[in-house]
Amino acid sequence: MLHDLKTLWKIKRFRVLLTARTLSNIGNGMSPIAMAFGVLSLPGSNASSLSWVTASHMVPIVLFLLLGGVVADRMGRARVVGYADIIGSFVVATSGVLFLTDHATVPLLCVNAFIFGTLNALWWPAFAGLLPEVVPSENLQAANSLVGLGTNIGFTLGATMGAAIVSTVGPGWAIIGDGLTFLIAGILVLQLQLPTKMQTGEITKHPSMISQLRQGWSEFYSRKWIVVIVICFAFINMCFEGFLGVLAPVQMKEALGGARDMGLMLFAFGAGNIGGVLVSLRLKPKHPLIVAMGGMPIVGFWMLGAAVPFHIGVLMILAFVSGIAMDLFFVMWMTMFQTHVPEEALSRVSAYDALGSTVFAPFGLFLAGPISLWIGTSETLYIAGVIAIVMACAALFNKDVRSLERVSETITVD
Repeated sequence: MLHDLKTLWKIKRFRVLLTARTLSNIGNGMSPIAMAFGVLSLPGSNASSLSWVTASHMVPIVLFLLLGGVVADRMGRARVVGYADIIGSFVVATSGVLFLTDHATVPLLCVNAFIFGTLNALWWPAFAGLLPEVVPSENLQAANSLVGLGTNIGFTLGATMGAAIVSTVGPGWAIIGDGLTFLIAGILVLQLQLPTKMQTGEITKHPSMISQLRQGWSEFYSRKWIVVIVICFAFINMCFEGFLGVLAPVQMKEALGGARDMGLMLFAFGAGNIGGVLVSLRLKPKHPLIVAMGGMPIVGFWMLGAAVPFHIGVLMILAFVSGIAMDLFFVMWMTMFQTHVPEEALSRVSAYDALGSTVFAPFGLFLAGPISLWIGTSETLYIAGVIAIVMACAALFNKDVRSLERVSETITVD
């Protein structure tokens, strides 16, 4: 493990990428609390209002992810990540200014969320394929773990700062802080200056976009373990997005300590993410997907705990353990993905993965508010928790998921 860390730290491009990801996730930690309690503070707003804003961010991600994968493979992943972050910083900052000037309305916030979601659709598949361009394949698990560590430290700090800022001076400044972190991260990523395959002469002519999408689909669908995990995670993510984006803030406001308790719970979740990274640095299981999915039911139990609701101390414990499980999943999943899918198709296949994983997320966000108004917030949380637990367990019944092995250090694709 120490050898991997020393090797990675000598790679300047990796240090730059790690710094950029850590900084941007400080903002990502601020934004859920700031936006949620900002929207809920608007005159006449309720859980449905928050659903509209959060769903407006997720819908374009689902719509444009496949395009994002092709754009990343064509234009260069570092350029796409960098420019998406920089443009996104101004979009996010605009929302902050709207709150500070008392001009924020649900429709305006929905428009900004849609634009930012479109940029995220370009960012996600580009970033997923960026790390293998920066580090050797034998160091990918350690690199994913370190990026996850930086990401989660940033998120934990951001959640703590976000709760404090929202509680003292309001959501506007927290959202502007989010935008500033994106700006700095984007500038850093552009310094990587990774050449595209067209520039290096590896390819002289791009195939058509339709042809590239077909190739990406073929690579995606030919691996049944990817299909099964993506389908099951789509339902888990639907429940989790509805929980974190709508139901948890509403439950905190109605039954617990508001933004303060939401911040404490997100802090515990981020701390668990950090713990998951530390575990993943040492853990090299023969069958990584068993480990990845084996811990995911705890996320459903976290939702059930919020439904009761338990004391904030208990919810922090559940959030902490969920953070460990979630980060182990992402590290194991990304490493298997990056080592079993051909590098030249990685962004396109990642786009199908992200599309499948997020396709139901807008429904979770959009429906969470109205359903909670109809049957109650706790009852909605019970339903979400049960669905998450069932789908996490269902993935482990598939033979391809259970039998897939970690590749040797000398093999990069199957």
